[in-house]
Amino acid sequence: MENVVGTDPARPIAVPKSLWESSRSSAPSCYGSLNASTSSACVSGIAPSTSVSSNTPAYEKLPKSDSADFVDAPKFHYDMDFDLRALKAALKSAEFLEESGYQSVLERSQNNQYGTGWLINENMSEDGSDDVDDNWDGFMDVGDRRVKIKEMSDILASRFAFISGARTKDGYPVLTFPDSRSQLTFEEFHLLVSYLLQVPPLEEVHKGYVIVIDKRMDKWSAVRTLFFHLANSFPGPVRVVFLLKPEGVLQRALEVGYRGITENCKYKVVVCQSSLELRHYIGPDCLTMDVGGVLKYNHLEWVQHRMDIERMKSSAAVIAQSLSEFGRCLKETELPNDVETTARILEIQTAERDAIKEDFRISIRKGLSLLRHVRQLDVKPEHEQLSPTRLHNVTAIERMLIQLEETERSFDTFWARHEKRLTQCLQLRRFEETFRKLQSSFAKHMIYLEEHREVGDGVMKAEQLAQTHADYAKHAMEDVQMARALRDTGQELISTQDVELAGSLLPKCDELARMADALTGALDRRSQVLTLSKDMHEQIVAANKWCKRGVDLLTAVPLDVSPTSAAVALTSMDDFIADGQCLKLDALSQSPTMNNLILLTTTETSTLLAQVAERIDDIRRMSAARRDALQKLAGRENRKPPVQVVSPEKLQRRSSSSSNASPAKRQIEVLHEFHSQNSEGPSCESSDVIVETPTAERSSIANFVIAELVNTEQTYVRELQSIIDYYVENTGIPLVFEEIFLRNAKSTLDILYH
Repeated sequence: MENVVGTDPARPIAVPKSLWESSRSSAPSCYGSLNASTSSACVSGIAPSTSVSSNTPAYEKLPKSDSADFVDAPKFHYDMDFDLRALKAALKSAEFLEESGYQSVLERSQNNQYGTGWLINENMSEDGSDDVDDNWDGFMDVGDRRVKIKEMSDILASRFAFISGARTKDGYPVLTFPDSRSQLTFEEFHLLVSYLLQVPPLEEVHKGYVIVIDKRMDKWSAVRTLFFHLANSFPGPVRVVFLLKPEGVLQRALEVGYRGITENCKYKVVVCQSSLELRHYIGPDCLTMDVGGVLKYNHLEWVQHRMDIERMKSSAAVIAQSLSEFGRCLKETELPNDVETTARILEIQTAERDAIKEDFRISIRKGLSLLRHVRQLDVKPEHEQLSPTRLHNVTAIERMLIQLEETERSFDTFWARHEKRLTQCLQLRRFEETFRKLQSSFAKHMIYLEEHREVGDGVMKAEQLAQTHADYAKHAMEDVQMARALRDTGQELISTQDVELAGSLLPKCDELARMADALTGALDRRSQVLTLSKDMHEQIVAANKWCKRGVDLLTAVPLDVSPTSAAVALTSMDDFIADGQCLKLDALSQSPTMNNLILLTTTETSTLLAQVAERIDDIRRMSAARRDALQKLAGRENRKPPVQVVSPEKLQRRSSSSSNASPAKRQIEVLHEFHSQNSEGPSCESSDVIVETPTAERSSIANFVIAELVNTEQTYVRELQSIIDYYVENTGIPLVFEEIFLRNAKSTLDILYH
């Protein structure tokens, strides 16, 4: 901010020369045509000479004559009524301060640290503001001292000395000490002269001053005092002093005694007998009317304008000081680590910036109003239309306006950079805060999914869990979408911010993408597991029904075990076994997919699947055994009864014996296969039939029948033993047989068997 608020203690808010050169050569100012009248040239006839032929002053070259002719006055004519109307208009135009919105800024930031709210109540004129001025009316720098504007106004109002703005043909400014009969102390004289020498431009001050002293109605003692003050406290170079000596009778008599004052002075002093003689040395256009010139000068108006200018300078100085402190505060602002502090700092500093900007606007409006008031014209006049007095004041006001404009632009540039820095910091802090919140939310979601691994113990429970998970997944997906949107925001911040900030944002963006993908995958897996659980329980229900149906088939003992009924039971058993092939529990346990593994890792599910699988295997094994038994029973229907081949003699004997036997007896004929029954050597190779005796024949038939009965009984006992062994082993398992009467029935089976 050093380039914004640099001030000169002797000239508040002084503008560098390069600034004026750039302002004249660059684009037009936003204040319109203010730059056009900044020329330091005086009115026609008093402009400085562009070339000087010798070092001899012009007043020594002018011939002395008694001509009393006055030169024509310039085109500018002072109109008191116009000034009064302009002053009233300026005072009325001050009402815009109430509508500027600055009061709302003060209300919005009551502890304003840098704003200058006192500018609101400050009027452009001193009229009607004596009470306020008594308290405080701003300060101004005079030389190396800082005094109140009110005090300086009182000293200037004494009209002890003034500077009209006129210059000699050689370009020397004219300082006039009129015959005002006022008295000042040495300190007040020093302040007055120091201030008057600050009014002209610096290049004129370095040339030196032409001093005109009018003491025609005063005393020689006053002349001596004034020369003493000039010799001891005049801060600038003096080219020549013109003295209009006292004209009183007594003073003429005392002139001889005071002649040494002028002779011993360190400046060149020219004593003039009258104003006519003075005009021979200095042109009348450089002299005011009270010393015989034609230049119109209103001292009270000049004092009023100068004090308004000084008030404007004081306001600008306060703004500059506030701006400097505010700029230093902005530079020293450290970037906070939380959103709340960053937002509060941005809000406070924005309010302070608005207050300073409002001060700029008020000062510029006051300057424009003062400029119109000093010009006394609605449109911008040419410099020839302005008196030297007004030209100095107009130039000073325009310079301050231009400097305020440049200062405001510099401040806007600096604030734009600082605001961007704070805004980016706020965006970064909001990103980090949202990232931490999402990180916590994602951790909670993962913990929730880890804790809720239940898959349900039935179809209804699985459907309920699936619906609950769907509702939770809908809520969790909002965080996933927020994370992906935050990642996009982070990518935008990376593209707009510096490398350091981008380095901290990039890992967070990657982490957001990873968390979003991980949570989405976990939610999808949970949904698939619950869907798989529902299908599994549906298959378990089907398996239970199949097993119950199998138990019913296995426990059903038909009263008639004929081959026909065995064939019907065999068909039912085949259908039952075929239905069991549709069960997919084996495929569920054998599938290597992640969802099946997650489902099988739960204790309840793995236990349930093991029990159901064991039950299905038992039913399948018993069904297979029962099917084999039924198949054997059904196969006896096709077996033919044994037939014995005998000779005609044996046939007759059998017929006779049959006729003699009881009709209820059954004759059993057994056909003995020759190759399978003969085991007595070569006689077995014969194809003849052995004809037994009646006693031997009866004994052989009896033995065969007994053997067949024993064989059949043994087969039946073996089958019954396998069935009883199965039931004995599984009487304690409740899931295999659901019928209560079969549980713990081992003793009953032992009784039936034995």
